[in-house]
Amino acid sequence: MKRSYLLIGCFLLSALGPCFAQDLESRIQVLKSSYSASGSIVVLDDRTIVIEPKMPAPLCALPKIQDGKTSWLFYTFPLASITVPLAQVDETLISENRVFTDLNATKTYKPGDVGDTTMVVVAVVPGKQFHTLLYDRDKFTTLGPGPHSTSEYGQMPDDTEAFALTFSDPAAARTFEIALKDAVVLARGQKTHP
Repeated sequence: MKRSYLLIGCFLLSALGPCFAQDLESRIQVLKSSYSASGSIVVLDDRTIVIEPKMPAPLCALPKIQDGKTSWLFYTFPLASITVPLAQVDETLISENRVFTDLNATKTYKPGDVGDTTMVVVAVVPGKQFHTLLYDRDKFTTLGPGPHSTSEYGQMPDDTEAFALTFSDPAAARTFEIALKDAVVLARGQKTHP
């Protein structure tokens, strides 16, 4: 009797394997569609994606109010690509901020104004790093139209513990965050296939 339960359990687990893979695949499709206005996502394998943001990266301004005074933090993430092993993302640290990409906002801002762009920050688990390709944003913005070599805009490899992506649509950003958290959990729990 115990042997038949064991065989049934093994059958159920082997039948569920493809379901987990399909569920992860559907989450990756949601990631791709929710990010499509900001860049593209390429699937390397069933647990690794490459995110390719549109270039040039926007300059993002984040207001910081302290003691009734507003100061500004400025960010830009000149990333040509980020290789993201899903199981290495710390899903508890995925966060978002509303930022301004119109730098006139630093002059016209009133407390309570909401930024025009959502910045989603993604961090890696301790001890790991994301492999990225950086570029010189200033060089890139001075290039004229047409194809250019990566050396013309200073592309180079780098490793980082966190990166940020920008979304002009806050709903797309939230959809991306939820799908990424789900994909990370599924990637960690998915059985490897020989």
